[in-house]
Amino acid sequence: MATKPKDNDKRGRDRTRRRVLVRYGVERPEKTAFTKNLSEGGLFLRTNQVFAPGTVLQLEVEFPERTLSVWARVAWAKQVPPQLAHVLDCGMGLALIEPPADWAAFYAKWRSERP
Repeated sequence: MATKPKDNDKRGRDRTRRRVLVRYGVERPEKTAFTKNLSEGGLFLRTNQVFAPGTVLQLEVEFPERTLSVWARVAWAKQVPPQLAHVLDCGMGLALIEPPADWAAFYAKWRSERP
């Protein structure tokens, strides 16, 4: 399911609501979380283990066909009390930094093949 960006949305790209496993960390991907949505330029990582905006993270995004290893910058982060993490949205918006050359084509194909 793709969602159109709102008029005040700075991302400017359609997002796809999908749950994909992501390993992430500063020096190496040692934490695990799942996406809430993805786009060609970034993703929303649902986690309460957030990093400060501006932090550069190493990601391993686990698609069934391949693992995308890429760097991303934290655009925003929202942490909530642990007892509310299952009710309220918490996590980080991540902007991909120089994804591989074949990423855009892979993402478009992956997005079109899944309901």
